Amino acid sequence: MKECCKEYLIGQFGDEEIVADIYGEYVSSLKEKIAECESALAAFEWVKLDRAAHAMKGNSLAAGDNDVAQCAIALRNAAKLQERDNAISLIKNIKDLSAQL
Repeated sequence: MKECCKEYLIGQFGDEEIVADIYGEYVSSLKEKIAECESALAAFEWVKLDRAAHAMKGNSLAAGDNDVAQCAIALRNAAKLQERDNAISLIKNIKDLSAQL
């Protein structure tokens, strides 16, 4: 478990069992959102990309993962501006960060 997430979630919930469940849900949802982002980008569906990045941002903040949240915010901006190369790079960064979870 990523230390920043553990500290944040313990501070929020106190119970390590609950924290483990929440963290597991976060990791699972992140994988789903990454796949949604990749699919939306491949189809040039910018609104779907923005929505998936928005959900990823919220989930990341709720789990205390500010690194992924910042990338998701940047990805939302890239989607709004239809910056394909930037979006590709940001999704790769998110995938790299998620590999550390």
